[in-house]
Amino acid sequence: MNSGDGPSCECKVGRVSHEYGLDDMDTALTTRWRGEGGEEHSLRELEAVFNRAVLRAALQRANVEVLEGELENTYRLLVDDEVSAGSRTQAENRLERDGVDVETVRSDFVSHQSIHTHLRECLDVEKKRERKDPIESARDTVFAMESRTEKVVDNHLARLRENDFDLDGYDVFVDVTVACESCGRHHDVGALLDAGGCDCESAT
Repeated sequence: MNSGDGPSCECKVGRVSHEYGLDDMDTALTTRWRGEGGEEHSLRELEAVFNRAVLRAALQRANVEVLEGELENTYRLLVDDEVSAGSRTQAENRLERDGVDVETVRSDFVSHQSIHTHLRECLDVEKKRERKDPIESARDTVFAMESRTEKVVDNHLARLRENDFDLDGYDVFVDVTVACESCGRHHDVGALLDAGGCDCESAT
C-alpha cells in the first residue's frame, strides 16, 4: 500500500501518508491551508481532508467502489460524536464485510493538532499574511504546546514499555478545553479560535 523508500518525515501525518500512498497530500495540505488559488482551509477542515483520503485509500485497497458523497457520509458515521451508536455500528459492520479493517483505519486518522505540527514543523509552512494574525499566533502557540506535551508523554511511555510496562500499540492525544463562564459550555480551544469566540456572546 505504501510507495517510495520511506516517509518524508517521522510525524504521524508523514507516516500515514506514506503507508497509504498519499503522495500529493503535502501539496494539498499546504495549498489549502495557505489558500493558494482559493479559500483558506482551517486545520479541522484539513483534518477531515486527510482522514477521508485515508478512508478512500483503504476502501480502494479492498476493491470497494468509492463515491464522494458516500465517502463523506461514511467518514461522518465513523467519527462524528453526534452519530448514534447503532448507526456507527452498522457502518463499521458494512466496512468489515467489505474487507476494511475499521480499527486500523480509525487508528490511522489524525487530529488537527497533528496536521498543524506537520505543516509547521515538518514542512515549515507559514500562512501568507502581511501582519501576524493574533488568533493565528495563539493557535500556533497552543498547538505547539500540545505537540510538545504529546511528544513528552509518548517518550515516557516508550521507555516504560521497554521495562515491562503493559501497553500495546497506542496514540497520544492532548486536547485543551475552555469553559465559558457566561453560558457554561465547553469548547475545544482550536474550535473556539476558529469560531472567533463563544457564540453565547453574540446571542445576548
